[in-house]
Amino acid sequence: MTHNQWQPWPPQDEEFVLPIDLRGPFVREFAPQTTYRHRNSQVASVLYYKNGGHSIITVRGAEHVNKPLMGKPTSVCWIARGQHQVSFQLALPTYGDRSQFRAGADVNWEVRDFYVAAEKRVVDVERMLRPSLEARLRGLSRRYSLDSAQQVDEAIQDELASGRWSDFGAELGLATQVFVRIDLGQAAADHQAQMVAVEKDSLVQEAVDTANKARIAANLDDAHKLITAGETVQYATMLAQDPSRAHEILGVLQQQARDQRQGALDYLTNLINQGVVQRHQIDDQVQALIDFSRTAAGTVFPNGLPQAPTSLPIPPMPPAPPLLPADAPPPIPPAPPMDTLPGEGTGVEDDSSPEARR
Repeated sequence: MTHNQWQPWPPQDEEFVLPIDLRGPFVREFAPQTTYRHRNSQVASVLYYKNGGHSIITVRGAEHVNKPLMGKPTSVCWIARGQHQVSFQLALPTYGDRSQFRAGADVNWEVRDFYVAAEKRVVDVERMLRPSLEARLRGLSRRYSLDSAQQVDEAIQDELASGRWSDFGAELGLATQVFVRIDLGQAAADHQAQMVAVEKDSLVQEAVDTANKARIAANLDDAHKLITAGETVQYATMLAQDPSRAHEILGVLQQQARDQRQGALDYLTNLINQGVVQRHQIDDQVQALIDFSRTAAGTVFPNGLPQAPTSLPIPPMPPAPPLLPADAPPPIPPAPPMDTLPGEGTGVEDDSSPEARR
């Protein structure tokens, strides 16, 4: 039998048997061509009328709601009677969603309200009940880690026996009884596989760390020698390691040499300008080089060369003498210095000398 299809009314003497692996109570829907007579004990017939009324007919009797006095039904739905079972597998998350518990679910179902089952067109019980079943069980399974499969199984059994599942499936017109079992063997195997993976990752990381330490220790002496040798050996090593960078490395060396020469000239020029070094203390070649540097930089630095970072600070100017009031007497001139030797330092002749007595 197929589901959710309009089919011609079968002959009255046709024998109908429900399949063993029935997935849902909604069996079929058809439009009767003649007066409908219900004769099958395995299904209930839900009859729909034009005025919106309906009838539910089983071999035990009929129940009518707003049935018209005249007129035949426009459609008939067969809804399975009796108790049936659907089984499926579940994957429930563990604590922190790090893994999953494998579980099996068996749902025993029976139609409690044939009209609701027909209205909801419950063709597949598993498809329609699985989301709400998983939503209820996830809250329990997320409290436990993978190595606590026995505890989560016991917690689920206590939850199912608590009475809070008595209305499960009622919105589909069903009465259900739910059985869930955690696959303890699979949980143990998954936990063991995780432990092996963690141990393997730990060994791999330990080997990587050991190799890194050995590489650092092997290169430590060479690195120390390279730093101690200075920039020339360092650039030579870089050039030997990658000859294609010769242009780049030589350009850096030339720029450093130019910067050092210019810095030395700027520093010496500032020393001269500040009077720290006198011109007669510089030989002709150095003086010519300084003059050339000034001439070349004159167009770029109209105010002269800027001071180098290593230039000596300019000595502070002596403080100006305080201003005296207008009516103040003129200041007393300082006394002339005393001669340490007669006749020297002041230009005043010694009275005791023979020339002064004459």
